[in-house]
Amino acid sequence: MIIRPCDLETTGLDASDEVIEIGFTDLRNISEIWGLSSVSKQSFVRPARPIPPESSGIHHITDEDVKDAPPWADRWRMLVEVPGDDGKIIFAAHAAHYERQYLDPLIRADWICTWKCSLRQWPELESHKLQALRYALKLPADPERASPPHRAAPDSYVCGLVLLKLLEYQTVETLLRWSSEPAIFSRFDFGKFDGKPLSAADDGFLTWMLDRDFSEDWKWNVRRELERRAAAKRDARIKKWVDGVRAAATVKDLENWWFGEAEAFAAERIIPGSDEYDLLVREAASRKAMLLAMPGPVFDLSEAPT
Repeated sequence: MIIRPCDLETTGLDASDEVIEIGFTDLRNISEIWGLSSVSKQSFVRPARPIPPESSGIHHITDEDVKDAPPWADRWRMLVEVPGDDGKIIFAAHAAHYERQYLDPLIRADWICTWKCSLRQWPELESHKLQALRYALKLPADPERASPPHRAAPDSYVCGLVLLKLLEYQTVETLLRWSSEPAIFSRFDFGKFDGKPLSAADDGFLTWMLDRDFSEDWKWNVRRELERRAAAKRDARIKKWVDGVRAAATVKDLENWWFGEAEAFAAERIIPGSDEYDLLVREAASRKAMLLAMPGPVFDLSEAPT
């Protein structure tokens, strides 16, 4: 099996933009130890339209570089070439959703997203961008292979180093599972709550986010935070009810309390058959048994008036 960190450079960030460079750097498992290939593969790709100057300003690939390159329809196949009998390829990329918009229509494969996985493995880091991880994790990058950034082969190499680091902590299966799930954000990276945890935002701000053009990953995290808060409020309410049961001084007090809270139970969907309802029934039954077992008051009649 091969894990193939790959990177695509394009004419822009829109779905209609074209691939102009492919790069990958393989990982292989030898004697239960993952290792990174000493060679990265790279190829330019000729687009149908000129490369915009603003895109060249990022990756420094020009029309002159790609004028004699094969078109995407021919060159994408280099990504599925398997040397020898290495068998299955698992693909990897940093923010893999970007590469997958070009490759999913062509390749049926499992993917590891090193961005999503690094968010889970190192949530405390200030940035989870590829080059930031290189330095934050003190990865042993060869400066020549890692440069220049925003080029396909160097970025696939650094992605491979991040993946090797992740594999020190997690199995391939875990990384695949994390990659198939939404990205988990521990803090905001925009707006008035920039740098603060999601718990710092009020409910109104989070609800506002759900109605705006944020990514599905962000909306999933917002919904999860709102559900966490609702569950915390529910747990606090249940604790208050349990305390109320335990504070009943007589069986009559307990019965009055129970029937008095019936509407509140229903409003919180605490109904027969739910775990919370069963908990309260057990608490009430236990308190009632305790109250019935308690001896009644004892009077000293010897001092009673005659």
